[in-house]
Amino acid sequence: MNIKKIAGIGILMSCLFTIALPAQSVQTDEERFVFVFGPRVGVSWRFMSGADFTNEVQLIFPEGNYFPVFSLFGALAEQRFLLGETESHFVIQEVLLIAALEQSIALPTGVVLIGYRSSSGFEFGVGPTVSFSGMGVVLAVGYTFSYRGVYIPVDLSWIIPNQSTLGGVALTTGFNFRLD
Repeated sequence: MNIKKIAGIGILMSCLFTIALPAQSVQTDEERFVFVFGPRVGVSWRFMSGADFTNEVQLIFPEGNYFPVFSLFGALAEQRFLLGETESHFVIQEVLLIAALEQSIALPTGVVLIGYRSSSGFEFGVGPTVSFSGMGVVLAVGYTFSYRGVYIPVDLSWIIPNQSTLGGVALTTGFNFRLD
């Protein structure tokens, strides 16, 4: 992994929460902006062979054999921009993840998604991602269940293939709660 990739990951991760964490819910007669935060867990599969994945990871962690299916653990900060009198809203999400802990390595990943969530809970988004393997674009679709102020998203994400990655998929869940 070259220094540009490492620097890019570090800059993205520090910027994501520098921008997101100071935000607070702004309340008016009709609330228009809501900030939520919560943990994320999931699993990801990179579209490459075990040997190719091992070669890529060995640029950072020289010892071991690695498998392209791995765990994801992290946190999400989300800003919701409510639409009119409905519960539907536009969403900006910043997700920071550590991947592949079960393989005794820690691969950082950062994602920013811009999307929409309907009042029924259906959601979709698109945005950039930066990880150990480079930069790319992620498309995500899912559903958020809500119960008494706790939101439980279940999302399927697709990393679009480009010249630095063959792409992959991830299934994530967790919970969010509102920060007032």
